[in-house]
Amino acid sequence: MHVALFSDFHPATIGGIQSSIRAQRRGLEQLGHQVTVFTAPTPESTESDAGVVVLSAVAGLRVNGFAVVGPTRANNRSIDAEFAARGPIDVVHLHTTYGVAIAGLHAGRRHGIPVVQTIHSRDDAFIEHTSPVPYVSALLLRTVHGRFVPHRGGMPRVAESRAARHAWHTMVGQARAADRVIVPSEHFAGLLRAHGVDLPITVLSNGVDDELIEQARRFPPAEDAAPGDPPDNAHAVGTGSLGQPSGPLRALWCARLSPEKRLLEAIEAIRLAPRCTLDVYGTGELLERAETLIESGGLRDRVRLHGGVSQAECLAAMADHDVLLFPSSGFDTQGMALLEAVAMGLPVVYCDPDLAESVPEGGGICTPDPSVAAISATLRDLADDPAKLMLMRKTLAARENSVRQSLLTGSLVEVYQDVLHNPSRTNPTIESNSPVLQTIPTAPHRLPLFGHSVVVLRDALGFVKSLTALGPIVRVYLGPRPAYVLTTPELVREVGFGTAGKFHREELRETMQEVIRGASNVLSGEPHAVRRRMIAPALRQRRINEYAVTASDLANTWAERLPVGRTVDLVEEAHELVLDIISSTLFTADFTTAAKQEVRQNVPWLLEQVIVRAALPEPLRRLRFVANRRFSAKAARLRAEIGAVVAEYRRTDQEFPDVASALVHHVDPDTGARLTDAEIVDELLLMLAAGVGSTASILAWVWHEVLTHPDVEAELRRELADFVGDGTVRPDHVASLPYLRLVLLETLRYWAPWVSTHTADGPVTLGGTTLPDGAMIVYSPYLIHHNEHFYPSPETFDPDRWFPGRVEEIDKKAILPFGIGPRHCPGNTFALMTITLATAALFANRRATPDPAHRVQPKTRDFVPTPNRLPVVLRLAK
Repeated sequence: MHVALFSDFHPATIGGIQSSIRAQRRGLEQLGHQVTVFTAPTPESTESDAGVVVLSAVAGLRVNGFAVVGPTRANNRSIDAEFAARGPIDVVHLHTTYGVAIAGLHAGRRHGIPVVQTIHSRDDAFIEHTSPVPYVSALLLRTVHGRFVPHRGGMPRVAESRAARHAWHTMVGQARAADRVIVPSEHFAGLLRAHGVDLPITVLSNGVDDELIEQARRFPPAEDAAPGDPPDNAHAVGTGSLGQPSGPLRALWCARLSPEKRLLEAIEAIRLAPRCTLDVYGTGELLERAETLIESGGLRDRVRLHGGVSQAECLAAMADHDVLLFPSSGFDTQGMALLEAVAMGLPVVYCDPDLAESVPEGGGICTPDPSVAAISATLRDLADDPAKLMLMRKTLAARENSVRQSLLTGSLVEVYQDVLHNPSRTNPTIESNSPVLQTIPTAPHRLPLFGHSVVVLRDALGFVKSLTALGPIVRVYLGPRPAYVLTTPELVREVGFGTAGKFHREELRETMQEVIRGASNVLSGEPHAVRRRMIAPALRQRRINEYAVTASDLANTWAERLPVGRTVDLVEEAHELVLDIISSTLFTADFTTAAKQEVRQNVPWLLEQVIVRAALPEPLRRLRFVANRRFSAKAARLRAEIGAVVAEYRRTDQEFPDVASALVHHVDPDTGARLTDAEIVDELLLMLAAGVGSTASILAWVWHEVLTHPDVEAELRRELADFVGDGTVRPDHVASLPYLRLVLLETLRYWAPWVSTHTADGPVTLGGTTLPDGAMIVYSPYLIHHNEHFYPSPETFDPDRWFPGRVEEIDKKAILPFGIGPRHCPGNTFALMTITLATAALFANRRATPDPAHRVQPKTRDFVPTPNRLPVVLRLAK
């Protein structure tokens, strides 16, 4: 087969990943396979190699000494040309997670070639050890990486820094984008699984090139070598006739001189172990500091810096030393130098217990902890008792061939064959510059960096309505990220009913996870279906009838207390009334007072912040430090208060006529399962968030439309006079006010949700067009409700269009105020009941005169447009 290896580190440079790639390439070629390596340029590559393709780097940009390659169009063209010229490629194998690997991933998807991803490095630890500003660096890495590779699926919470979490998003996103994942050690596989990688992970050790092993064994370094060699008295530790040590312990260091490898700590440990010497092979940013430390510590006779050497030279040096010193901790996933030491029978002193799986038991010593003192004590002990080294060498002698690449290449080929015969994706993800996607029109007014954000902020409703004329699918940009807007009800139904493919809402979940961690609106697949089934009893008609009693009482009391003769803002009144109704129907028990107060104090602000967070790109959202801390604190208090109420409901085991009781007592008849307290808290908070935001906005729009259409108000008042009269509004009025229902239906049409988002969970096909995995899919009920193809004179507020005889003309597929399919709003009946009772109570008790100087404008900081203000002067209705 023909394998394309992609790496951001040129094979001619020094490093563990490079050594692994060289060994894998040679092993595959020895088995008769063809290998082409795509990589970054480097000055070290002085010999031409027909099997290596060098991509173009970003001019003047280097990270940690390596050139940076971007997945640019020019590099994509180069890769495509090489694929065409070199014959069919069977497997794309990625060895890094940066620009070259991203370009390789895109190439695999463009050409329908399965992609295998080996993750070698702990980017989280590397950034925290090496960057002066870890959080910013990790955030930048995640932002740039997420521009090219979807970060879908979210991640479980793990005890780690925010910088580390950003870096893990990059590694997890890269893993999920592949068809198969390989890691070199079991402990690293466990970390990936803990961070949410649920596809199969193959643990396959790196290997050492057989030919280099044989060469090092045949030609060890000469003892009379030239400058830079160890001192003459620094020969291998031996034992005299009385079993005492005859010379110093000769320790070897072989790694890149960067902070995470802890060279300075190693030198300090040698200083505290007088009978030890250290030979350092490698180069990097710590070179000058190491030289200064050696000079200031008077260690020139015991510590030698040899500079960068080849892998062959390092292996040869291992044959002439007593122990490999490997003090890295919490960074390496395996450690190539450990494998090389095993191959050469060299005992190891290491500090990270996770690396024990790379060192045969009995072949090395793990220090009690990573401190300088612990390293020094271990070295002094070996210098004083060299017999321990002899036992280690005997152990390693029996295992030294286990790390040969020739014994591992067969397992690698099995992974390739498995992915060829059992691909994990039924359709390859189509890259964004594919001919298919290029046919999708892009909306006008896109700005560099900001995309369409500016025009959306300026006039979101006008912008979405303008997209209808561009086509059934229109590309817009949210900052640098593309999103695909669906403009026909047929395509919206393909998303809603899942016929286009699978979708998830993990991005929305992440924006609100401090408040709502796993409610039904952010779950996907079977968990979503099960949760919907579990909450359904709380929203059945019998329960709604019970809630209507509470809602009508509150609406009547509110309306009777409205002030007469002074200006009030009906938008504020709508939000306060809806919040009161919802909180009172969620909890009716007398021990819920504190929870209701917490809801009233915090839910409006938290809801506004959820909307802001959802609108902002994740990197910008993370930079809102003060708002984020406040958000987390308020969310924690709210969840704790409502959690205490749920626990009390469960403890008392008493039935109340409210939502909380319904959720606590329900047992799923199919599975016998019950919702946990945390799941109930999630659903209660979701009902609050959805109800307060959307229901209050529609309620305010109903009042606005009635007050600005005198004929509508007159007809509504005639109906209220007939059915309500001088009495109060009752629950049975919900079904006996037909004209008010028409007004409500028209308001739902006119002021429908202006945006709803989903994320493609794998490639999805809409109307014959395939969009890639991770694509953001957007649709707008507002857009469709204002399309004259489905609603004649869509800008006219006309309740009569819903009368029998006319309503039949409306295409039912174009009626979308509450969504469709499995994600159809479960609380729509409750919302309609609340709006009906509140509107009837207002107009039965008061007459309102709008402020003629105020122009009502829609705000789009919520999924449903909201009036900015509705200032009116009230007087008695009778």
